[in-house]
Amino acid sequence: MKKSIFAIFAVGMMVALSSCSAGRYVNNTVNTMGNQTQVVLSNANFKIVRTVQTTVTYKSNTIKFDKEQLQQSAYAALLKEANLQGSQALVNVTMENLQYVKGFGPFVKEDNEILVTGQVIEFTK
Repeated sequence: MKKSIFAIFAVGMMVALSSCSAGRYVNNTVNTMGNQTQVVLSNANFKIVRTVQTTVTYKSNTIKFDKEQLQQSAYAALLKEANLQGSQALVNVTMENLQYVKGFGPFVKEDNEILVTGQVIEFTK
């Protein structure tokens, strides 16, 4: 009897103290947008103007988007944030995908967040 009460208590404590949420970080630094260019610089003819960053959040209880649509939205938001003018270019673009899983069993909810960063450079010569 004591052992069964202890076992029930132990299982109850494990359930009560366990977390109902988990996060997953998926680093996606490959060029997924298909706009790959190669520039060979023989001298330092550019300067780094600034670093830009934007985040697009998608909650699983809203309209469904596929991964490519989210990445395109995040990249478009980065271009808008960069506000390129004249001889400026956006380089070193990285895309990081954060996925948050909350709940358990049939009540699992997944939230996605895409963080895109890049550097704005300006050619001087």
